[in-house]
Amino acid sequence: MGLASFEGKPSTHNLDVLLEHLEEVVVQRMEDRRIFRSVIECVQNLERHADPLRSAQFKLLGRSLNGEPRFKIRSLNAIRLEDVPVVERWMRQYSSLQEITASSMKDGELDWRNLYRECLNTSIRTPRGGAGLGWVSLAKAAVALPQIRIIHAGDRPKLFFSVEVACTR
Repeated sequence: MGLASFEGKPSTHNLDVLLEHLEEVVVQRMEDRRIFRSVIECVQNLERHADPLRSAQFKLLGRSLNGEPRFKIRSLNAIRLEDVPVVERWMRQYSSLQEITASSMKDGELDWRNLYRECLNTSIRTPRGGAGLGWVSLAKAAVALPQIRIIHAGDRPKLFFSVEVACTR
């Protein structure tokens, strides 16, 4: 079921209004705060990489599985042309982190604190200078590994992002 959607220019004002609405939709119980942190991370990624002159899309879908709410967060936005090489490089740098996280999630043996420490101690940084902790936080709340890819179609490259998160795991 669609809980919230946004299509428009990814201005700070528009994304702030979206976040206020998403907080009302998502945060019903204390456990939902964890999910809202994931929503914030997804909106921040949209703000960081979206071309401010082009339309962006954001969708929040919800469902219940065995009485527990789950949320699917999806966004698609045109990337600033000058950011494409930076985002591609970041995606390559973190592909090994994603693979380690995915295999560890399957085996149920991932030490999240250790993974946070590894990210902080690495010299690799995201396009905005971060250590990738946002991605690790998303992966921790995710039901399955987040999907991130650049779609080269139409008149501009676009960044597609999708993650399903749950209140409890």
